[in-house]
Amino acid sequence: MTYNSEHRFSTCVRAKCSFLAKRSRPALIGSSPQSGFTLVELLVAIAIFAVLSMLGWKVFDYLLKVKDRNAEHEMHLFALQDAYQQVLRDSLQIIPLTANDGRQLQAAIVLNNQYFAFSKAGVSDPLKQGLSPYERIEYRYDSTQKKVYRLKYSNLNIPNRVQPISSTLLENVDQFKVMVLNPQELTQWPENSDPNNIAELKKLPLGLKIQLTVAGTDYEWIFSLLNTQVYSQYLGNSNTNGGINPPNKDGSNSSNHTELPSQ
Repeated sequence: MTYNSEHRFSTCVRAKCSFLAKRSRPALIGSSPQSGFTLVELLVAIAIFAVLSMLGWKVFDYLLKVKDRNAEHEMHLFALQDAYQQVLRDSLQIIPLTANDGRQLQAAIVLNNQYFAFSKAGVSDPLKQGLSPYERIEYRYDSTQKKVYRLKYSNLNIPNRVQPISSTLLENVDQFKVMVLNPQELTQWPENSDPNNIAELKKLPLGLKIQLTVAGTDYEWIFSLLNTQVYSQYLGNSNTNGGINPPNKDGSNSSNHTELPSQ
């Protein structure tokens, strides 16, 4: 009897184990797909990463272009500011003295068909080399190169073969126009073109007006000039006190140094 009971118990145990094994097998098979990513999930992840990378590169490229544009704009502003300061210094030193180009007397300021030239003071000679205290300056606009040049003659008496010292005043200039204010706008100076009228040749207008277009942007500069009567009175007082010699017959006074009164 003991043998029969043990045989039945072992048979029951084997049957129960077999049943449990059959129940656990589907669960293992069902859980195997959750152990990794499917191909579709991998493709979606790669696509999202590619889109984010492209957007990031576009933002980075945009920032680089903005930085380059700002740097270029800053350089243009610096060049424009330097040109303005140069014209301002020249305008403050324009004097009513004629020049001689070897053929005839030139007015203190000449404006004719956008040819603009003037006499100026302010030349220093610290080494005592005998430099003339006056210069003849010309602004010349080259529309083909889109540049404004500043030509400098180191003396008011200009021989025919003397070449001026040329420097670039401003680049990328689409338009450059000079007018004098007296007080109305004039495109020609002096008004009286008589070369024998020295007083008219020495006369200065009240101001200058420069209209220019640089890199597509319009600018307008207005400068006031030295009062001719005040300067003439200053010359008269200096002559009375023995400060300077009277001007030459051509009106250039190139052998004397005169400091301008403060404005």
